[in-house]
Amino acid sequence: MSSHDRKIAVALEAMTPGEYKNAGPGLRLDYGLHPGPFGTMLIAETARGVCWLAFVDGDGRDAAADAIREMRAHWPLSRCRESAAAARDTAEKLFTRRGGAFRLLAKGTDFQINVWRALLRIPSGEVASYKTVAASIRRPEAARAVAAAVGANHIAYLIPCHRVLRASGEPGGYRWGVERKLALLAREAA
Repeated sequence: MSSHDRKIAVALEAMTPGEYKNAGPGLRLDYGLHPGPFGTMLIAETARGVCWLAFVDGDGRDAAADAIREMRAHWPLSRCRESAAAARDTAEKLFTRRGGAFRLLAKGTDFQINVWRALLRIPSGEVASYKTVAASIRRPEAARAVAAAVGANHIAYLIPCHRVLRASGEPGGYRWGVERKLALLAREAA
């Protein structure tokens, strides 16, 4: 089995409505930057799981600072602590070891959580359209809202928003760039 064939198990926990409303007070986020096969990643974790995985576009301190600011804005009441070791461990588990289980802590509306759970059901190496995802959550008229929820995903790769294409088969947009989306899909198809 090659490293591309490994299985990744993901368990998604959603914040409670009260936690969502209050922006996660008291959570401690350990975060760090780490290089990966698709570029530098900003990874953040809580005791409940990975809560942020974003690709950092651009080089240098400004790009990293912008990515960290975005993460902090999403988790405004959390205590953030830089931890390169935590980011490294997660990245290595994700991209270099064979298999692994990840717990995720997602912050989103009920609709977004339902969409992200639907994305987790798309098998690696396969794709779905926004319309198909909408139908899978019993909201067939909500393809545009599904696209917005896919774009709001803050846990790249682990919540596989890259597996969603337009009904025409075109890649469509991707928060971290269409080129990266195509590279992720190619890795999974290999």
